[in-house]
Amino acid sequence: MNQLVEKLLTEPAQARTGPFALFDCTPVPTLLLAANGAIVRANAAAHALLRCAPGALAQKSAAQFFPALWHGAERKSEDVNEADAPRRLTVRCADGAAFVARVRFAHLGTAGQGQFLATIEDLTESERDLADAQAQVVAANRDFQKFIDVAAHDLRAPLRILTDFTNALDDEYGAKLDGEGAGFLAEIRTASARMEGIIDGLLGLARSGRVEMACESLDLTTLVELVFYELRHADDAREVECEVEPGLVAWGDVRLMMTVLRALIGNAWKFTGRVAPANVRVYSERRAGRAWFCVTDNGAGFDMTHAERLFKPFTRLHRQDEFPGHGMGLATVQCIVKRHGGEIEASAQPGQGATLRFWLAPRPD
Repeated sequence: MNQLVEKLLTEPAQARTGPFALFDCTPVPTLLLAANGAIVRANAAAHALLRCAPGALAQKSAAQFFPALWHGAERKSEDVNEADAPRRLTVRCADGAAFVARVRFAHLGTAGQGQFLATIEDLTESERDLADAQAQVVAANRDFQKFIDVAAHDLRAPLRILTDFTNALDDEYGAKLDGEGAGFLAEIRTASARMEGIIDGLLGLARSGRVEMACESLDLTTLVELVFYELRHADDAREVECEVEPGLVAWGDVRLMMTVLRALIGNAWKFTGRVAPANVRVYSERRAGRAWFCVTDNGAGFDMTHAERLFKPFTRLHRQDEFPGHGMGLATVQCIVKRHGGEIEASAQPGQGATLRFWLAPRPD
């Protein structure tokens, strides 16, 4: 390989054929670098990309163009490993302009002694396309949230009228209705309450994606105990064994994280409604270098073949007459967890309970 490089450097350009000619004519900007990052040779595409006259790159230091990688003559080629993933770098041109690029390396000889090749891929257009796509997503989300606000407001008015007339009907004529009529009235009330829950869920989902976050260090153990307290007082007839690991801490927005905990622990409480003794446990586990917060119950569980639907809005894996709900809670939880830079997943078995686990991004340095 070193003989090939030596021939590449010494043979006149007009005499080169085969692989030697390929170096100069390849459309991919390519540099031949010495062990310390000095540019031995550059092809025409590299000169054009770095805005240099033909031949002007020879003997210049790569530190001029890749300041994040080379810092003078002390840089050694063993620091650049071709097994590494391509590097995303800011590249500076000879005229001072800069652009973002993807740089790949390949050794030509023994690491630390021989030369190596660096290919440069200009990401300017890709970055611009990505920024445009992100702007479109932000605009679409903003429009969607406005639509949800308007739709929720417009839906509440006729729903309120329906509820008021249902109550009036029960007050004035409830005693005159037979069993079947009373059943119809009860179904109208149930449907109205469910519609109210769906509207509240839609608003919660929309707001969770746009509310301004104020992150701080959170004592998750105390927040979980508060949710346990709320559930016990709302349903004091049930006996549920509630456990939380001491010392759970995280970095996040306290209001949004209370929404997450109320949804996850509330689901665990609900789905243990038909088992005794019921148990809900909150703890942490370490996996792949991350701290996962887990909410486990011994309730109804679900079939994992449907797990991909779990976090979609309006999706429920149990019938309404089994466990009431509107199917917005876990979609909202996922939205909040993602806004905190984390992920959420679930595991379960029918009749043997479920575990919802999530992680959050750590406190920034």
